[in-house]
Amino acid sequence: MDIKKLTIFINLAETRSFSKTAINMHVTQPTVTHTIKSIESEIGTQLFNTNKHYVTITENGKTFYHDIKPLINNYYSALQNIKKKNLNAASQITIGYSYTPIWINNFHKINPNIKFNLTDLNHNDFKQDLISNNLDLVITTGRDAQGLSNIKRTILFSEYFKAIVPNDNILSKRKILNINDFTNQNMLFLDNTWAAIDLISLQNKIKNSVSNINITYANDISALDLLIKSQQGIALGLYCLYPELEGNSCYIPLNWKSKVELAILTSKTNRKKAVNSFIKSIVAYTHNITFNKN
Repeated sequence: MDIKKLTIFINLAETRSFSKTAINMHVTQPTVTHTIKSIESEIGTQLFNTNKHYVTITENGKTFYHDIKPLINNYYSALQNIKKKNLNAASQITIGYSYTPIWINNFHKINPNIKFNLTDLNHNDFKQDLISNNLDLVITTGRDAQGLSNIKRTILFSEYFKAIVPNDNILSKRKILNINDFTNQNMLFLDNTWAAIDLISLQNKIKNSVSNINITYANDISALDLLIKSQQGIALGLYCLYPELEGNSCYIPLNWKSKVELAILTSKTNRKKAVNSFIKSIVAYTHNITFNKN
């Protein structure tokens, strides 16, 4: 089984769309279908269920994905190291920690009887859980609601992406940064399974436009946060996600005109009063705070 086949499988597992995978992989949709059938035949199990409206991944498909994705990431990391003639093996450190948003703290003070269950879900899984009402709400970017039926979107505010630059980096002295300024820089990217569509577009633009950069992929937002705090490179951030930077980093405006909307997504069939009250409290809180700093 070759890398290209596995890459097509991974992309389909992440997009849940044969047409989107065909576009992403620069192949025809029948090629994607043939490739998936070939992999399923080779390993002897069904990886996806399909109908006219949805593509869902089977339990065996999820297991195969979680086992294969790190290997593919390591493969491309190895290619990058070879191109840079770096013979040292790359070290990966996975760090997990819990984070309680201030919105929950404020709401819980007024409604102490309400219990919260925080679930870490990537940008593919949460869509399925929202549709099936296994998840009450998601706070993400507005574009993540595109293509989703029966989903209500509540826009909180919008802002532009900024570069989070370590103070000891020469780029921290700049008033604004262009994409090409990242040449020869260490960049911190968020894995596509966790990144919102807006961030994926920006990361792809940088990756395709700047030839000589060193990219470190964070497996989730928590890992990215720790990499930023330890000054491992330049990240792409929003003030709403990182309102308080460590004293060793700063925001630099980025010449990227696409504005990002932060939104609450809920199922239109969700009738929980507590959910509606929580959304109202978030809206009230965000109206009293300015997140869109330059």
